[in-house]
Amino acid sequence: MPEGPPAPRSAADLVAELRAYGMSVAEIAHELQRSPRMVHKIVRGESSGRLYVPTLTELVETGQARSRPPRRRGRDGAPVRVRAPRGAAAPTRVPDVEDDQPAPAGTGPAAGPGAGRSAGGRSRFSDSTAYLPGGVRQHTVTGPRSEGPGRERTRQRLMDVLRGAARGQRHGRKNVRFRVTLRDGTSVEVGSKGGYSVSAALARSRGEGDDPLRWLREEIAERSYVQAQLRAKQLDIVGVEATIF
Repeated sequence: MPEGPPAPRSAADLVAELRAYGMSVAEIAHELQRSPRMVHKIVRGESSGRLYVPTLTELVETGQARSRPPRRRGRDGAPVRVRAPRGAAAPTRVPDVEDDQPAPAGTGPAAGPGAGRSAGGRSRFSDSTAYLPGGVRQHTVTGPRSEGPGRERTRQRLMDVLRGAARGQRHGRKNVRFRVTLRDGTSVEVGSKGGYSVSAALARSRGEGDDPLRWLREEIAERSYVQAQLRAKQLDIVGVEATIF
């Protein structure tokens, strides 16, 4: 008799594959936009995790999540409140409506200057990570050029990336190189010759008031080929690709 189709993999099976590939529980939780507690529940069999199977499958098969698990909603259609991060003023919070949106097309390893832009051409906050062989992580973060919540989220996400990589250095030193996109679409490499140590990049960002965008801007401001943008006051960074290796 011909064999039937293979049985679908469970969320626990997929998490196990990702862990074997080198992803941490925190990284898996970030891609699911859930807490590490939920990932541990899946591992222990306390939750089937059925809702997360499509996203976990994308991570296993492509190394990147293009979709996000939907949030539970109440009878009124509003998102159900979720546990707030430790140290928050309130124990629960309403999830950001952007949390359920898929990563913009074009983000990730092949992202171009237009990644993370809305239909009107204005940059908005977006965040995606490609999990590559050998433990390499390629984080692509975009944000608006003007100050506001979106730009602050960009700063916070980049700081989280650097902090997480620094914590992971107990398994060996890690370096980081950047590809910065300016508001006019110009792409600038920072740290292309071997990169910076993650600890140095984190320290310099902290030295600028926990602002990696300000530090990166200072790094490129003296380069001859961006002087036109500097004179035109267009040296605003709207996208950062940070490769941890």
